Amino acid sequence: MNLNKNRPIIFIIILHVVVLFSSKVYSEEASIDEVMITTNSNLKVSFEVSNAFTEEIEEAIRSGIPTSFTFMVELYRKRGIWFDEGLADFYFKHTVKYDNLREEYYITLEEKSQDVIKTKDSTQMKNLMTVVDSIPLLPIYRLKKGMRYKMKIKGKLDTIDLPFPLNYILFFTTFWSFETDWYLQEFTL
Repeated sequence: MNLNKNRPIIFIIILHVVVLFSSKVYSEEASIDEVMITTNSNLKVSFEVSNAFTEEIEEAIRSGIPTSFTFMVELYRKRGIWFDEGLADFYFKHTVKYDNLREEYYITLEEKSQDVIKTKDSTQMKNLMTVVDSIPLLPIYRLKKGMRYKMKIKGKLDTIDLPFPLNYILFFTTFWSFETDWYLQEFTL
């Protein structure tokens, strides 16, 4: 076996391993926090994702790569020993794209509207991307007083799909993916 011929391959493998483990070891895991369930005419939920932005994700955004966080909210009625009854599920995205020429972030929040929010402030962009505010799930009349309910919430950064030559050149973009654990909240009206 000729080691000189295989050096580039060995170097690439070692680089992959170092990048993979260093990004996992030194970064805190993203999680769903600050969950608040409110009831008026509708059952609504608010929450945020903490530790969603790593340096690599911020760098990817600043380089102009569109980045989306997908959120999943599911509501169930608890039924003891029987399977829980699914009442509602809501899936939506927050997407950001950075314009290098204008030095401006363009954010779309699917659950609010199709309007694009523009900002030059990276802190505001992070807040818009990670905070979900008062999402209506069901009209309150569809829920019964005294019954037990379960809400599950999850967030994930979708793997970034790049056009043909870039997806092979920038193979490390799969390391930008993350997924929170399911956050589980039980409550009674």
